[in-house]
Amino acid sequence: DSAGEPFGETPAGGFLRLLLRCVADGFAPVTLLALVKHPLAAAGMDRFAWISAWRALERAALRGPRPAAGLNALREAARAGMRHEKQAEVLARVLGAVDALAEAVGPLPALMADPAALLDALMAAAEALATTAERDGGLRLYAGAEGEPLALHIAAMAEGFAHLPALPPAQFPGLFEAALAEGVARSGRAARGRPGAPHPRVEILGLLEARLLSFDRVILGALDESIWPLATDPGPWMSRPMRKEFGLPEPEARIGRVAADFLLAACSAPEAVLTRAVKRGGAPTVPARWLVRLETFLRGQGLDLPASPAAGWAQALDAAPRVVPCARPAPSPPLDARPLRLSLSDVATLLADPYALYAKRVLDLKRLDALDADIGGPDYGELVHSAMARFIRALDAEGWSGEPSAQALFVQAMEDALAEHGPRPAYAAFWRPRLRRIGHFAIAEESRARGDILRSHVETDGRIIIAEAGDRAIALTARADRIDILRDGTLAILDYKTGALPKKTEPENGGAPQLPLEAWMALDGAFRDLPPGEVSRLAYWRLSGGEPPGASEMVREGVDAVATLASLNFDAAAALVGRYLLERRPFTARPHPQRAPRGGEYDHLSRIAEWAGAEDLE
Repeated sequence: DSAGEPFGETPAGGFLRLLLRCVADGFAPVTLLALVKHPLAAAGMDRFAWISAWRALERAALRGPRPAAGLNALREAARAGMRHEKQAEVLARVLGAVDALAEAVGPLPALMADPAALLDALMAAAEALATTAERDGGLRLYAGAEGEPLALHIAAMAEGFAHLPALPPAQFPGLFEAALAEGVARSGRAARGRPGAPHPRVEILGLLEARLLSFDRVILGALDESIWPLATDPGPWMSRPMRKEFGLPEPEARIGRVAADFLLAACSAPEAVLTRAVKRGGAPTVPARWLVRLETFLRGQGLDLPASPAAGWAQALDAAPRVVPCARPAPSPPLDARPLRLSLSDVATLLADPYALYAKRVLDLKRLDALDADIGGPDYGELVHSAMARFIRALDAEGWSGEPSAQALFVQAMEDALAEHGPRPAYAAFWRPRLRRIGHFAIAEESRARGDILRSHVETDGRIIIAEAGDRAIALTARADRIDILRDGTLAILDYKTGALPKKTEPENGGAPQLPLEAWMALDGAFRDLPPGEVSRLAYWRLSGGEPPGASEMVREGVDAVATLASLNFDAAAALVGRYLLERRPFTARPHPQRAPRGGEYDHLSRIAEWAGAEDLE
């Protein structure tokens, strides 16, 4: 495919398409990063400084839900994502890169509905954006064999675009791409990235074309009788006598011509590779007659055609030693590299998949959010927790004075939480009715329980030493969603869940240790601003906002029952934490097949697909 490629698939054409799409999308994360990371983009800056700044912005603000549209919103997102004073220098570089992009783009966003003026603005913006500290953007944009034809093609496009009426901004990128695709860059190389395109240094030729060119290496394929040369078939319409009477050449005459083609092609390059198929369509084949004659002649001279090593590659692969799956990973870092602090969720992770805790707490690896990600379950959970915390604080401060006043407090708490989290209007419109339904459930529960509650503590932090040896002490931290002080002097601990509740057996077998460990911490007085006290209730509230909007599930009730469950969980957690963080026990991946960690974010790092279910093959 040496004819060329459409302008839209050349580097410069792709750069123009990305620039236009990025502006039309309001500088959305996906198209923005594709544009600024394009090899041509620099906006007058040093290329390394330019890329470093945009990578910093990507990590700080562009991962996760999409920020608001426009470059001003990018600046605000950068400031929000880099609040820490240690990041001030990085923030300055990021804002400088955004300003450079804004200066390069110029008036382009304001002209998206005017095709006549837009094309000139697009080209000016592209040249400004392609400029580096060392070289002018026009020289970079129109470099290479396709540069001049691209410039001429765009100049021809401008004549037609000048007569177009105003268009909606969203339609112009498609129009521009269609017009750009009408031109072809005849660069003499194969199109990069096109499925099925040959390598730029490979030419697939017919016999006539091959006579006219020379190459470093030629491959003559299909050297089988009936393929090269073709079978001498006179055809279904005329017999041999009829062909002779009409003065047509005999079918065998073609054999001489293709024999000459074979000779010329084989002698036209320093290296010729002769190939044939041993079987074709499942049936054995006969080698071409000149291949047989060539081998016979060479054999008479004491020579032969050297065999290519490629012919034995398939057999070598078949004869390769049996591949044994990699071993289940079990890293064992030194004690001083192991963490000294765990959260309640870390305890469950350590039990189900120690390797995941190693990756999270020792290697400090965290999964990046997706670009332009939809707001999902975790975001909704944070919103529900925030609304409930605001509501309970307000209710505790105002006191219970009936459901109408509680309803007003919840609506205010809901709106404040929505304003704080700032979801897109579509998500806010979807979640607001669900939050209202959660409010109806919570108010009904409060109406029944408020007579027994003296005071409520929400989002209360706690810390306790769970294991220690020598100078090493492991701290367990928690944030309780809600702890109520009851009129009888005992405590009730409540945990909110927006997803599925743990199974009833998990608080006992360590699969869901959060509530029992919070109970132990409350007994020990480990929560801030909360004196030690006996715990008489452990419960979950499932707050989905659907149908039903909520449900209450009691985990344990009664001081003795809660104390027993808390003691069992704390002793088991202390022993588990001690083995891994106070001793050199390796962090084995998934040691318990029946226990699966929630999420499995680190399974790909442990290469679970390579060893799971195959260890018995070793």
